[in-house]
Amino acid sequence: MINVGLVEDNLLLAQGIKEKLALSDDLTLNFHVHDGKALFDYLEPDNLPEIILMDIEMDTMDGITATRELKRRFPTIKVLMITVLDDDDKLFEAFKAGASGYLLKDVKPARLINAISETLDGGIPMSPTIASKALDLLLQNDTSKQKNVTAQLSPRENDVLDLLVKGMSVRQISDTLFVSEKTVRKHLEHIYQKLQVKGSREAIAKFVKRLVK
Repeated sequence: MINVGLVEDNLLLAQGIKEKLALSDDLTLNFHVHDGKALFDYLEPDNLPEIILMDIEMDTMDGITATRELKRRFPTIKVLMITVLDDDDKLFEAFKAGASGYLLKDVKPARLINAISETLDGGIPMSPTIASKALDLLLQNDTSKQKNVTAQLSPRENDVLDLLVKGMSVRQISDTLFVSEKTVRKHLEHIYQKLQVKGSREAIAKFVKRLVK
């Protein structure tokens, strides 16, 4: 059973999230508090959740400040931001603060449940509408890290990985780069081998995780 905490000041939105979590037999909601300050008033070292779903804009202590402090005090707890905001600055600040993923509150129940498991497995789940934006922000703020991550790849493999991270399918990558789908799959095979991953989701997660370190 996965123990989950929820930090959300909007009661209606919080209820919606609770209903989504209740659809899984593998999740249990340990607590719901309304802001970051209340979170630290509640947490006890002998009763910590494995993951916290964190809103961003809250009174008293916002979600980004709370995430930064949470990772300082309890570094093993994962934080999954779940918010209505897709603001560029908030995205970047959330990852820098230590968030492991970023979902919008209109996320489907199955996706939210899967994202929690994905986060605990070391992934970086993001809503499709913000994944590309998040990556672009990270690269703009530190291009040296991009070079370190992809130095082992050929220029064409870097092109393929960049398009993959932006959410493109094999066919879309093929059309964009004017190569066959067979060629794209061959490039992906080489990328997976060099990054020591099993597939596209793991490759994207590894790429982004190295950028935010």
